[in-house]
Amino acid sequence: MSTVMYIHHVINIILMIILFILNFTHFGGTVALIVLSIFFIINNILLFRSNSKQVKDNGTTLEDFNKK
Repeated sequence: MSTVMYIHHVINIILMIILFILNFTHFGGTVALIVLSIFFIINNILLFRSNSKQVKDNGTTLEDFNKK
């Protein structure tokens, strides 16, 4: 996994923790939850794009890796 993918994973984990904390404590309101959810979705889209670029560059898919 490349450095970019590690960064996206860490950002996703941090956003999920913040979303859970804000949701359970009812702190920050609905607007904060919506904004963080949008950031989470955008980060996931960027993660999928970087993953597809890495697969195109390396030419290895998950099925090819499992066959080895």
